[in-house]
Amino acid sequence: MNAQELWDEYVQAKGIDPDTEHDDWAFCGGGPDGDKLADLVIARRKFATASAYDEYVAEDALFDLPKTDTYSVILKDNGDAVCVIKNYSVEICPFKDVSPFHGYAEGEGDRSLNYWRKVHTEFFTETAEELGIIFTEDSRIVLEKFSVEYEAGKGLGDPDELIYVEPTMEYASEIAAYRQEMLDADSGFDGCFSLKRMPDMQEYVDYCRGWSNPNRPADKHGAWGTVLLCLRKSDMKMVGCMQVHNVLSERMRKYTGHVGYSVRPSERKKGYATQMLAKAKDFLTSFGFEEAFVSCHTDNEASRRVILANGGEYMATVFLEEDNVNLEQYKLKLK
Repeated sequence: MNAQELWDEYVQAKGIDPDTEHDDWAFCGGGPDGDKLADLVIARRKFATASAYDEYVAEDALFDLPKTDTYSVILKDNGDAVCVIKNYSVEICPFKDVSPFHGYAEGEGDRSLNYWRKVHTEFFTETAEELGIIFTEDSRIVLEKFSVEYEAGKGLGDPDELIYVEPTMEYASEIAAYRQEMLDADSGFDGCFSLKRMPDMQEYVDYCRGWSNPNRPADKHGAWGTVLLCLRKSDMKMVGCMQVHNVLSERMRKYTGHVGYSVRPSERKKGYATQMLAKAKDFLTSFGFEEAFVSCHTDNEASRRVILANGGEYMATVFLEEDNVNLEQYKLKLK
């Protein structure tokens, strides 16, 4: 099936205008490496890619910078079309600030940031040499994240599938709506970092992104981690939020563990929390962990079921004096 045939199938199944703008292309311009990356997309292991901002500048093609809500048909080297993807996040940042989650999202190697940096230092250095410039840690990188919208031979995917993105101002209205619904329901803000006390969305986004920045010195608590917005692909509604900690503070080590999560009150009992914890487990493998720890309140039966559904093994019940709560601690095997 060629690109046009797959696109025609998709627009008919989705009910969108056939003339909707889209591109068709192969990773790495084709070849065996490009085919491997296309396979990673189909396996849902790869949902991100990166390019050099300076390349767009050199070609006087800033108008061609990737944009959100745009479509592409992904090709194999032989011209076969394998899927339609849609960008849901485009960011530009210095190479040194690329986060661990982006390294994971690119899906290559062990999915660690170290692996991503090694491979892409070589790639962007070669690109810069071709442009007659020098690649540095401050060189700007265009980061794209995308979802698979349609797959050849399989059609449209699960409408309740979740996609994950670090907080950006592009999702400010969704984050604010999520926050308000949690407040209205007098719900706990587990996994939301400091969202409850931060009505200013720019402050919240900057705070979260600073926490995951690999260049940030350890704070007084000595912790690093990633806040992930959990969005339902069919309507891009924020249904959940979670924190995934790759370096633990003393409190985390003793009580709360590697993952915290919450689901929007109106979206509970739909299986989203189970999907979210599974994604957190997978993300944690990119840091080399073989096991992780998570906890829940002793009276939170729903969270207990989510943990057990993800293979949680009960360890102990502890009392967190500063919050005056009892917590059940569980171990999660990741590999």
